[in-house]
Amino acid sequence: MSGGNVAGAPEPPSRMQLGLATGVPFGLFWGVLVALQGGPDADAGPAGYAILAAASIVAGAPFGLIMALVLGHLQHRAARRTGVAGVVAQRTVRAAVSGPEVLARVREAAALLPGGRLTAVDAGRALLRTGVTWRSWGERVEVEVHPQGPAARVVLRSRPLVPFTLVDQGRNAENVARLADWVAGLP
Repeated sequence: MSGGNVAGAPEPPSRMQLGLATGVPFGLFWGVLVALQGGPDADAGPAGYAILAAASIVAGAPFGLIMALVLGHLQHRAARRTGVAGVVAQRTVRAAVSGPEVLARVREAAALLPGGRLTAVDAGRALLRTGVTWRSWGERVEVEVHPQGPAARVVLRSRPLVPFTLVDQGRNAENVARLADWVAGLP
């Protein structure tokens, strides 16, 4: 059985990247709200809006710092707990049953995931999707089956539904672990 980070998956963001990814949009959003409320004086001209934009980004910095500390800590804690540093998880498991049997019973696996449902099954793989929770906008889970005689090798992958997700608090690793336990327990 293998597991952990997926080769080729993006590295988890640094705390600096988390701070910028949360603070800059927050600051710009704040600046747009100020501009919609009246913005700079009419005689300030374009320079007034440039100053407002710069001030907005600077104002977003404390928010970004707080978010980097909080989200960075939660992701680091999840990485220590699950062994997966990023937001994409993969594990390979050997099933005691045949590949077609695994695919025939994959609807059971979907029921193990929060808000899980089966979206597609074709020759050799099944696609599952999880629902929205307080930690996630949902995940795409792939169950790829490779027959090996009377048994099968099953590759499980889970990734965020929203492609620019930076932090998942171990949610994808938990999905893969649940499914790996299910595959290993198939009679």
